[in-house]
Amino acid sequence: METAAFGVRGDRPRSGQPSIAAWPTRLQTGLSGARLPATMRKAILSLSRIFIAPLVVIALAASPLIVTGGEAGLSIQFRPAFEALALWFRGLSDGSSFRYLIGKTEWNLVQSTPRYFFVSLLYLLLPGSLGLSLGTALGLALVRAKSRLIGSALNFIFAIPEFIMALMLQLLALYVLDLTGIKLASISYDGRGHYLLLLPFALMTFYPFAYSFRLASRKAIDAADADYTAYARSKGLSERTIRLRHIGAAVLPSMRAELPTILAIMQANLFLCEFIFSLPGITRLLFTSAFPGRLPGWLEGYQYPLAVWVLLGVLALYSLAWLFYSLALSLTRRGLTGES
Repeated sequence: METAAFGVRGDRPRSGQPSIAAWPTRLQTGLSGARLPATMRKAILSLSRIFIAPLVVIALAASPLIVTGGEAGLSIQFRPAFEALALWFRGLSDGSSFRYLIGKTEWNLVQSTPRYFFVSLLYLLLPGSLGLSLGTALGLALVRAKSRLIGSALNFIFAIPEFIMALMLQLLALYVLDLTGIKLASISYDGRGHYLLLLPFALMTFYPFAYSFRLASRKAIDAADADYTAYARSKGLSERTIRLRHIGAAVLPSMRAELPTILAIMQANLFLCEFIFSLPGITRLLFTSAFPGRLPGWLEGYQYPLAVWVLLGVLALYSLAWLFYSLALSLTRRGLTGES
């Protein structure tokens, strides 16, 4: 005898109601049972993510408050987290959820956050799009021997953690300055220069370039033996034309499927770059203000409202970067293959 989804033995739920496990399918097919069009299903899933993702972020920011310390050691209490959630929602009306402290100075998020958000957006969109487009185009354009040679070098550098790469670049800039008196680049943001620095920009460009180059090269090798490639060769097309127009048309859609991985790499790099190079970005607020570290105990002085807005800002950065990277891939595809 089967077990129903409600935990009661029987053939099916009572009154002909669908089981709980069937509700995801019911949302896609509609209450009438007719299957919804693909575009409508995608719209429903997108809207559900838009509403659910911020709620998950708001709850995630309260998770550090669950673990509390005392003389008896660490303990788990959910009440501080629920109180912080309630105060944050209440503060949306009186404005208290938009205020935070840096040292003893109170700041307003509405006035200060746009600049922080712009800096993070700048370092996420421009280097990522440039590295993604160049890596994809170069991975498709080079023949196998050159591709393997460059890929081996990139694999070696790609294996080095980013914080070590950042320190090596800073030491190199200082060494050249001490040896020749020539300032190649600023090693950190000092508040007097431009927001866009060479070292963090190069570092943020390298990792999506290396990842997309390796992926495009590997996919191009796999597609080189396909039937449509052999047919194109039989028509007398050059190898370069085949790689760019035919193999490229098959490889670029798989690059779009790797966008979540590339975005995860870029966001992790953004946290490190803003911290190491002292960039005035939104993620740096998480280290300097949300977790100030001025008092004993890792949670004392934790500013939950600020942590919420920082994580919501990161979520907005993720969404904008997704759109921007998709546009960069579309332009790359149009430039290489002539397709829209």
